[in-house]
Amino acid sequence: MPDPLPTPVITLSMGQLYPWKSSISLNRQSNRAMYLQIVDALIHEIVSGRLAPEYKMPGSRYLASLLELNRKTVSIAYDELTAQGWLKTIPAKGTFVSDSLPQMRPVAPTDAPTSTYLPETSHFKFATLVSSFRSSPKAQLRITDGSPDVRLAPTEEIYRWCRQVAKSATSLRYQDEQGDPYLRDTLAQYLRETRGLVCQTEQILITRGSQMGIFLAFQSLLRAGDTVIVGEVSYPEANRVITLCGGNRQEVPVDEQGLSTDAIKAICQRQPVRALYITSHHYYPTTVTLSIDRRMKLLALAQKYGFAIVEDDYDYDFHYASSPLLPLASLDTHGCVIYLGSFTKCIAPAIRVGYLAAPTDFIRAITPYRRLIDRQGDPVMERALAKWIEAGDLQRHVKKSLRIYRERRNFLSQYLREHLGCTFSFQEPEGGMATWVRCTPSVDPLKLAQYTASQKVSLEGVEDWQHYRGIRLGFASLTSDELARGMDVVVDGIQHIQKK
Repeated sequence: MPDPLPTPVITLSMGQLYPWKSSISLNRQSNRAMYLQIVDALIHEIVSGRLAPEYKMPGSRYLASLLELNRKTVSIAYDELTAQGWLKTIPAKGTFVSDSLPQMRPVAPTDAPTSTYLPETSHFKFATLVSSFRSSPKAQLRITDGSPDVRLAPTEEIYRWCRQVAKSATSLRYQDEQGDPYLRDTLAQYLRETRGLVCQTEQILITRGSQMGIFLAFQSLLRAGDTVIVGEVSYPEANRVITLCGGNRQEVPVDEQGLSTDAIKAICQRQPVRALYITSHHYYPTTVTLSIDRRMKLLALAQKYGFAIVEDDYDYDFHYASSPLLPLASLDTHGCVIYLGSFTKCIAPAIRVGYLAAPTDFIRAITPYRRLIDRQGDPVMERALAKWIEAGDLQRHVKKSLRIYRERRNFLSQYLREHLGCTFSFQEPEGGMATWVRCTPSVDPLKLAQYTASQKVSLEGVEDWQHYRGIRLGFASLTSDELARGMDVVVDGIQHIQKK
């Protein structure tokens, strides 16, 4: 018999031993080209440290066979990685991981997609800001702390203006960092007519809502340790900005006439005060209006002691009882007030356009800050809003919304009196978008919010007022039927808590 043929000896290189099939996970339904998926996966392996510098890659024919691809696809991926500097080719020897890359600490393989580069935890230190509780994504009905009804927003009219403005190429270029001059000019006239606030175009800075205005104002005003006076209950996000900017908050009582000017005076007599934050028209959260007597006293204190008044007039347009009191800024003759306003409340939260009106030198000082955090606003939307205001559409929209919101406020007040009079104490607000209620000791607001959330109804911002047993019940964003459904759940929640 002839001698048997010798058994061939198959030698596997280290590159062929590597678990390529599990490391290069391909999605054949993805819109991303197959060769780029290979590139993504191999970069991930190199960055993770599992493919070290000088590691010899398998031949394109072998890898293509393993991945069930055309060899050309793998070759293109190798060419791309070589062009980017991840791989290098040595003639007659093969393709290797580049030796110019730093040695990475190997990371154990995971089941995560190979195109996911960002890990769950960071490798550096950073500060964390605690923000307030917001609606659960599972909530079917939101009782906000005071938001407009976006279903009333005149989006068709506004975006029709946007389309018209966007036809001009100049509107799409970089624009004035202080905001669209046309809008600032229109706002100056609007503020004179509606708020008695006489200001010039150059005294207005356009912002991304009033929250940016608050941040810019305190970022420019404060140095570490500066005293800022706020109410014992105040807008939480403003408090957080003050703390972030290094301010030392000093709280003063808030009663049915607003901030206590006697308490403010006492603080000023003890120490230097840099600024005071106030929502003078409908105080946040209690909704009271600062009396005219205290307005004059507050301005006199600011003049005497040299502190700035940051007046956040977030919902001036919505007042139901009578003509609203003019803002502090309209009474200011010494340059003490920084006035903040926004279209967010009168139109919709997505319309991120606000404004800050202040003495000219302060506007000039804070404009560079605005440029640093946001080069400019939205020139197209800003010009469109100017056209919309000029056409009288803003006033018509406010008038329509005011009528609807008054009806909703009245409905909520009646419901509270009939069903929760023994549990909630409240004063019907003269304006704004929410009613401030205080719970009796038998009801824990946080437990109530947890119950309503379990029933897919959210009570927002409750934890901010836990110490005061208070809740802001927003009525503007809900119809009467929606308010009734939401408040029925609140009633059920109270009964549930009191039974325990």
